[in-house]
Amino acid sequence: MSEGPEHDAVGGRTARATQRDKVYLDLKRMLMLGSFPAGASLPVRKLCEELGVGTMPVRDAVQRLAAEGALDALPNGRLRVPLLETAEIEELFALRLLIEPHAAARAAEAATGETFANLEAALAALESFDLPAAVDSAQLSANLAFHFAIYRMTGSPQLVQIIENLWLRFGPLLTGFMTTGDCAQAYRAEQTVLHRRLVEAVRMRDPDFARSAMKAIIERSSRAAREIGAR
Repeated sequence: MSEGPEHDAVGGRTARATQRDKVYLDLKRMLMLGSFPAGASLPVRKLCEELGVGTMPVRDAVQRLAAEGALDALPNGRLRVPLLETAEIEELFALRLLIEPHAAARAAEAATGETFANLEAALAALESFDLPAAVDSAQLSANLAFHFAIYRMTGSPQLVQIIENLWLRFGPLLTGFMTTGDCAQAYRAEQTVLHRRLVEAVRMRDPDFARSAMKAIIERSSRAAREIGAR
């Protein structure tokens, strides 16, 4: 496959990419979206079928993701989405609370008319789904796009990359938050309110307000993780 312009896992432009790069980015995005729940087995053959590519680029991509800790390589040679222990989940949320509210504050400070319009469009896309409807990949994609519209507003590729790495671990948890019965419906309704609050903070260019709004979003996700874990 010839090289061509590509996007990163959340839609930002990158350098020209090979097919192996594209497969890696596609799988990375799928993990961040929550396309694969925690503990899911990922046979290479099945991934090849889903992506419509041959074995070699998929093997290369999953090896890269395993090296980054985004996948577990099992003794039998199979690959699995990590099952995080309670302490690991708590640490993940602690790290998100350190970094993502900071990013939201920077986004509010750096907001322009164009980037804010992009953020409003991302929120509108996320809110276009009916809350009682079953969550599908389109809604998960809209959720990811909304969050990373905020993070890219910082103008810091390094900060965005750090947050991507956190979402590689968070994405598989998100599937449970958004799909598990009545808890999921309450979670999605509350997050809708918090997302609107965050957009308002960015519109006002108020970094402290934006920081607190993002903090509330992450804390709600942390509570959802505890609710599901207690079942």
